[in-house]
Amino acid sequence: MPAPRVRFLPEDNGAVLAEGKTLLDAAQTAGLEVSAVCGGQGTCGKCRMVIREGSTAAPPTEHLTPDEVREGYVLACQAIPQTDVVVEIPPETQLTGYLGLTEDRPRIDDCDELPTMPVAAADLDPLARTHHLGLPAPTLDDPRADAERLLGTLAKVDSRPIELDGEILQELPRVLRRLEQKRSSWTWEWDGRVTAVLSSRGEADEVLSLDPGHGSAGGCALAVDVGTTTIVAHLVDLRSGRPSAAAAKYNSQIPFGADVISRIEHARRPGGSELLQQAVVADLNVLAADLAERGGISPDEIPCLVVAGNTTMLHLLLGWEVDLIRRAPFVPVVGSPPPLRTAEIGLRLHPRALLYAMPMVGSFVGGDITAGVLASGLHLSEEIALLIDIGTNGEIVLGNRDFAVACAASAGPAFEGGAVTCGMRAAAGAIDRVHVDPREAQITFSTIGRKPAVGLCGSGLVDALAELRRAAWLDRSGRFQPDRIGKRFRTRNDGTGECLLARAEESGGPRDVVLTQGDVENLLRTKGAIYAAADSLVQMVGLSFGDVERVYIAGAFGNHLDLERAIAVGLLPDVPRERLHFIGNSALAGARLALLSRRRFAEAGAIRERMAYRELMVDPAYLERFTAACFLPHTDLARFPSVAGGNGGPPSLGEGLIQTFSGARE
Repeated sequence: MPAPRVRFLPEDNGAVLAEGKTLLDAAQTAGLEVSAVCGGQGTCGKCRMVIREGSTAAPPTEHLTPDEVREGYVLACQAIPQTDVVVEIPPETQLTGYLGLTEDRPRIDDCDELPTMPVAAADLDPLARTHHLGLPAPTLDDPRADAERLLGTLAKVDSRPIELDGEILQELPRVLRRLEQKRSSWTWEWDGRVTAVLSSRGEADEVLSLDPGHGSAGGCALAVDVGTTTIVAHLVDLRSGRPSAAAAKYNSQIPFGADVISRIEHARRPGGSELLQQAVVADLNVLAADLAERGGISPDEIPCLVVAGNTTMLHLLLGWEVDLIRRAPFVPVVGSPPPLRTAEIGLRLHPRALLYAMPMVGSFVGGDITAGVLASGLHLSEEIALLIDIGTNGEIVLGNRDFAVACAASAGPAFEGGAVTCGMRAAAGAIDRVHVDPREAQITFSTIGRKPAVGLCGSGLVDALAELRRAAWLDRSGRFQPDRIGKRFRTRNDGTGECLLARAEESGGPRDVVLTQGDVENLLRTKGAIYAAADSLVQMVGLSFGDVERVYIAGAFGNHLDLERAIAVGLLPDVPRERLHFIGNSALAGARLALLSRRRFAEAGAIRERMAYRELMVDPAYLERFTAACFLPHTDLARFPSVAGGNGGPPSLGEGLIQTFSGARE
């Protein structure tokens, strides 16, 4: 019997053979990016698909209601085709792999609000440099070797030691001369004009390439943030220091798991590490090709890139062992990686291009945090500052120019759409703002792109928590209050409760959008882990949040947070608002700084050397702080004096909310 064939809608990009595999396997074979937070373990319920034709076999699951099962819904990671099937991938399951030139795409100036950006032209000293040289012709009076002649000329424009390898020496005579035929013989005609592209290797510079004439090679390079969820890249003009284009795409490792631990688990499987590396390398090649095209160059003209990312992401990109990262004593392969040839991992750039990875502090505080500290200037200031990168790891840094201490909290992917029933990433149809009117039992919300409600993104989840608490529909421990919620409260099949935020028939979405009791508990654990981690660092050095003069909130999620609601739920400390600063993608900003300045790249290494790393899992006090923080906003209300109202919620949004859809009055 031939293997079943699977055709996916709405792309309808042709059928693929299932060969006894699941629908999720078939989707990955077809190159489709779908949400699979748990890495295909059947525990998250995110890879929902609808069988339109044919049949599959799948075990029962609590993630689908009886009505959804009757409508043909299955979990793709559990469903094995029994016949040829036609499968629809609903909007909430789709990942738009390439973010394109849309409002979702990063702006090329999205780092420029930082005091360290942009880099002044006078301060430019990039890791890769291009020199247009004119070498004097050899004579009987000056018969120096070609290499000596090249090095002598380079020494006049570059003071660092310069290295030439065998490949460059082999091509050097033909770069400096033209081979011409005169009458019946061939002669070497001296030209001497050459474009040399150099890149830093420690204390020396390496000649990456020599091209005859005065061309444009090596004028642009890449700064990249390899995030667990999203990869963002800038094409940077090395002469002006300005980015000329920006691009982003979802990390293609997402189907193997939403967080670093699940990806480490996948890497332990036979061939798993290679698959994860191939996925992220392919993403970088897509981004590089697009950016090069829009920059009017070829990818093979890009001489280097600087990459920031957490420790696991950098290890997976470079093909290094990751299993020891999650095992005590939590040891990475290397803290400050040397420059590596991009061709060795399959990146399609300049044939001899170099990859510079931002130095990593520890197993769970990586190069993205070193880059963030570099970009924020935290390490240069007299003021004590706190850097909070809100993501699946929840990395925190506390310090100033005299000290720095860092930690990571196992926050999980809840604010990025994982571990939440209707959670999703910030895409069209995601509820991003919520308002509750308890008198009318009415919920008003807005969605990204003003599209029908599909789910809740991170900012919408924070808003929902804050508003439900303000309306007293949640108590301080996060338990639903059915008597107050009324008809919007429903009992689930497992006996737990949920609050109906948006009915499908009201918003035009594909399903009801709800927040379950389990979702609330996951969100409280996530925000509690981040707050408790910051609290632990502050108390470790004998300070309080009142002593912290600046709080930097990094990451794409932070840019969309409503500040008052983030404080109201206890995600951020209750400090004077002028001390709180959203700094966007500080990892990308730091990578750009390092790319444009050898001094700044060395500075990142110095930051890494002086930063103390604290492992919270071995700190008994952290568990107590975490438990106390898993309330709305905290067990100790004295920590949140500005949270208004007896219910501990923020002031009402009122008419300030963009009312895209609203729930019907009960």
